[in-house]
Amino acid sequence: MNATFTEKTIEEVIFVGLPGLTHNYGGLSPDNMASDKNRGSESNPRQAALQVIAMARYLLAIGLKVAILPPQLRPYLPALEKAGFTIENAPAILLEQVSSSSFMWAANAATITPACDSVDSKTHITIANLHTNPHRRIEAGETYNIFKQIFADVPDVEMHSPLEFTQGFLDEGAANHMRLSPNHYLKGLHVFVYGGRQNLQASQKIAENHHIPSSQILFLEQNPEVIKQGVFHNDVIAVSNENLLLVHACACKNGMEDIKKIEVAYNKLHPQNNLQLVVISDDDLSVEEAVGSYFFNSQIITKPNGKMAVIAPMELKTLYGEKASKLMEKIRADKNNSIDEIKYLDLRQSMQNGGGPACLRLRVLLDSEQISVLSKDTNVLADEKLLLTLEQLVEKYYPEKLRVQLMRELDLYNNNRYFLVELAKVMKISII
Repeated sequence: MNATFTEKTIEEVIFVGLPGLTHNYGGLSPDNMASDKNRGSESNPRQAALQVIAMARYLLAIGLKVAILPPQLRPYLPALEKAGFTIENAPAILLEQVSSSSFMWAANAATITPACDSVDSKTHITIANLHTNPHRRIEAGETYNIFKQIFADVPDVEMHSPLEFTQGFLDEGAANHMRLSPNHYLKGLHVFVYGGRQNLQASQKIAENHHIPSSQILFLEQNPEVIKQGVFHNDVIAVSNENLLLVHACACKNGMEDIKKIEVAYNKLHPQNNLQLVVISDDDLSVEEAVGSYFFNSQIITKPNGKMAVIAPMELKTLYGEKASKLMEKIRADKNNSIDEIKYLDLRQSMQNGGGPACLRLRVLLDSEQISVLSKDTNVLADEKLLLTLEQLVEKYYPEKLRVQLMRELDLYNNNRYFLVELAKVMKISII
């Protein structure tokens, strides 16, 4: 790979996680308030998948590259068999754990370092071990297998297996990592945020394995008080895109002092390109309101014209007497930042399970050669044909209603297998 990176050769590919047939409201993460609140409610897996496909279609429509991450087979029988149970006789809580569709939140799949930031000029991908919660740790192995296939022949990509939790590593992926740069193709500042589900040791090990220069790394601790209020990942309280950082003043342990550290470190890397820093105070939006609306769990993307758009959850429009949406509009109207569009999407099925727009995507920077090989070897890069095929398969196999007792039905498990077999043929990868 040529070590000189330009705007024309580097593009962001947004990997989107597709919900599975067993998308359900198990309330398996007590620190995730939306998940806990909706525990036991009736879910709609078909609607969940169609809503994510609609988001992918919007991203495509504005000129971005999108890839689809397939669902995993659930219920996860190896965990049931290890515990001595079957689908029919497993305790409800265990059945919910092994049936979780939490792999849909692609932001937790991995941490990415683009080649332009690595000393060895390679794209580095570390799959998250997600060991904090039993229903999530079962994802890691299959996620690694899927990524290995997707990037098998893509040049200058180094895959890293999940960090070993027995050595004390707790890693939740890109949900606790931000990259700031003037443009995607220029060197970036990597802000690793730890606390709650992510620990410092894991963040440090990833930075080391990815060969990121120390001048491009910052480790910051989450504010323990906001973690108690439901900020289980950094992306619930901060979001970045290129040189724009939207963050709550209470996000970090040392408040504005830590946010200033980000600004100073960024300006050392890029003295001529000031950080677009948008700090939200408690008066603007309290932590409780930020968590309740998923204000910060929006996606910020760069459009082909260089301006930025915010993809926000539909709920944000009306919650707290429209306080959150009015604040978002105020940001859009501010000429001191690059945001000129707010797009509200219906992602209610994900939101009710504790995951907003930012949870549903993993950002991967690739050069033109890497993208070319990726599109040749697999069919994960989305176009309208692939999205239409996905919609047809979802309509064919996905249930419209699901509660825990229905997950005991073998027909649901078999439909899941049939669906994944068909999807594997379409995407040209092995899923089961």
